[in-house]
Amino acid sequence: MISTFWNWLLGVVSSAGIISGVAYLLRDTIGKFFAKAIEHQFEKKLETFKAGIRDNETELEHIRSFLVSARKDRDAVVQLKRLEAAEILLRARNTLSQLSMLVEYLKILNTDEIFASSENSRITDFIETLIKPFDIDEKMKKFGEIDKTLPRLYLSEKALKAFDIYENIIFLAAGVMKILSMPLDNKSSLLQAGSISKSIIEMVPQSKEGFDKFGESYVYYWSTYFHDEILRELRNEMSGVDDMDRAVESVEKLALNSRRAQVNVRFSLKNAGLSDSLLKQNENSSNSAPTEVVH
Repeated sequence: MISTFWNWLLGVVSSAGIISGVAYLLRDTIGKFFAKAIEHQFEKKLETFKAGIRDNETELEHIRSFLVSARKDRDAVVQLKRLEAAEILLRARNTLSQLSMLVEYLKILNTDEIFASSENSRITDFIETLIKPFDIDEKMKKFGEIDKTLPRLYLSEKALKAFDIYENIIFLAAGVMKILSMPLDNKSSLLQAGSISKSIIEMVPQSKEGFDKFGESYVYYWSTYFHDEILRELRNEMSGVDDMDRAVESVEKLALNSRRAQVNVRFSLKNAGLSDSLLKQNENSSNSAPTEVVH
């Protein structure tokens, strides 16, 4: 039994020695094998990692492309809305401009003298003759039907302020002419001091000198300026073009409207048999009107 044990032990020792010897002889080969195995495993994991990065980069690129496309689409929609808003504002301006001759009349008429005159019925007939062709109520109705929500949402504050001032001037002129046409006593009590001048001075500070000299009625001389300013601001906003070349055209238009107003008023005044005292003595006061403002 002892002999068997020794035989087994010698066999184990021999096997271990042989294995150790073989391992020692093959140590470089085994080392290279394990090194290559580890390197292969590392490269495999590295490729997986790189593939993941490429997938993430592709996904990020898709996201970037989507955001750029979405931004372009959004900008295109906003620009389309702005163009639509500008068209609406111009349509509203054109509707108001159909009453612009009333402003020219009030530059000529001596409203203080009209209010103080005792010839009430003849004056109301005279004023009614002047305003009848304009159908003020119908024009105001059409203006009120124009939805101005888009302009308030998409257009610049400067363009909107110019429009608001022009609207207020036309409304004031229409209101005053309607009151003058009414067969009422003490009409002046129906008029309230306005604040349009404050808005004009805020936008055009150099206008203050004119208001200090001529009073609130000086607002009428700014009607044409703000009529044109609306278009100028819209053109500048839509295309970046500052349209100052229209200044001469604006002055010519103002002179033409003033001359037409004087002819109409004088003709109607003569037919009504009324005195020239109902006209302002300085009919050339329109020369004090603004023609060009430095922006």
